[in-house]
Amino acid sequence: MVKFKWCEILLTLCLLCMLSACNGKSNKSDYPYSIHVFHSQENQLTGRLYLPDGHTDSDPIVILVHGDGAMDSTANGFYLPIIQSLLSENIAAFSWDKPGVRQSQGHWLTQSMMQRAAEVKDVISYLKRNGYEYNPIHLLGFSQASWVFAHLYDEPNIDSMILVGGAANWLAQSQYSMWIRLLEEEKIDANDMQAIAKIKELSQQEYHLIKTGYDHYLSSPLHQHPFMSDPIADEARFNFIRNNIDADVHEGFSQLTVPMLAIFGDSDIHVDIEHSQLAFATAYASSMSSKANLVQVTIPNASHSLLKPELPFDALFSIEKQHFAPDAIETIVNWLTRQHPGDAQ
Repeated sequence: MVKFKWCEILLTLCLLCMLSACNGKSNKSDYPYSIHVFHSQENQLTGRLYLPDGHTDSDPIVILVHGDGAMDSTANGFYLPIIQSLLSENIAAFSWDKPGVRQSQGHWLTQSMMQRAAEVKDVISYLKRNGYEYNPIHLLGFSQASWVFAHLYDEPNIDSMILVGGAANWLAQSQYSMWIRLLEEEKIDANDMQAIAKIKELSQQEYHLIKTGYDHYLSSPLHQHPFMSDPIADEARFNFIRNNIDADVHEGFSQLTVPMLAIFGDSDIHVDIEHSQLAFATAYASSMSSKANLVQVTIPNASHSLLKPELPFDALFSIEKQHFAPDAIETIVNWLTRQHPGDAQ
């Protein structure tokens, strides 16, 4: 496991915040798109369709599925180098502002993973009704999108899935995050089995606290334990976690009938990639579909989002292709083109 100091984690968080502000002034105009307004459940949402020249009804469309956070249709500019690489291979891309972001109605923190999956289904229906009935549809999701994908096993209009840095189980992921944090705070050693057992115990106690409700959670003395972080201050965030804390991929992934590429960065400090890889493989092995094959790839010297672990200063202003780890974007695009040989050029 690659260790990071907390100052590096804080620097990454600052980078993401600055990207949100700075990428609005970047080269977005270099990526031609059309605006699309559609409805999902009770919300009117706004999306963008990036369509390459010469795109026909046999060429693929990739639907980008967000991870956590208040993401606009470009994930604050992060998607743009990926989209450009897709366009160069005659692959279209569609993404949208999360509910409550920019022009989209609602609020993403009120959503369950099942509701987020329903949103993806509504996007597919919208595209099929509006001139893209015959185009192959692929999903490209990030991190938390794994739990969205797990609710899409009954959607017949998906040709394949690509998952970047996917997590398998919410509670296990929470335990891993606590372990990483305590390592960086130098409160435990990596091989301290007693500490690992205590992390599991505390995580289970916190799980039950979260289930009981916000007031009871805030008043609990559990937060005083030296291993615990500060309690969740934002009640909306708390409720989002409470609604999704049971998320797990196994049941959904075991019913998938499409191929999946699961791609990870070897320097991921947010997701336990070994746990995810084992969970994904176990779930896919349970599938009865001959088309449900799983390919798992680990990209060297890549972070959770497949960026290089150490980014130069210019990444604060605009994420470019050179900021991604070598072969990261190429692995995604090459896998997609192999799904439809002769279609994407």
